[in-house]
Amino acid sequence: MRDGEPVAAVYYASCYHHDGVHEAWIDAILGSWATETFDDHVTFGCRVGPVADSPTPAATLVNGGAVAADSPIYGHKLSRDEGLAHPRLAEFWQVVDTVLEHDEVVRQHMYGTAQSS
Repeated sequence: MRDGEPVAAVYYASCYHHDGVHEAWIDAILGSWATETFDDHVTFGCRVGPVADSPTPAATLVNGGAVAADSPIYGHKLSRDEGLAHPRLAEFWQVVDTVLEHDEVVRQHMYGTAQSS
């Protein structure tokens, strides 16, 4: 939510399984979607997967759109440092939480369980 309104975003999630490790890389583009310009778009990125000293996967901020082809829709692809300081970071984490809870492909990949009704 932003100012009481739902956050509008586009996200891309890539799921990988290698050497017994399940991880997902999520890029989310935040910005205005009511116009055909992308001037206010910013792209955040994170890796979701195992981290030291944690029994469950965790999300770690990374450079946004690092493997995506250049396209105006991404707006400014934020570096990790830029993302950590960005005023919309909390919105990005809301998008990530929503993806992990409601995208069945990502949820199954990361947790091996379907969402309970």
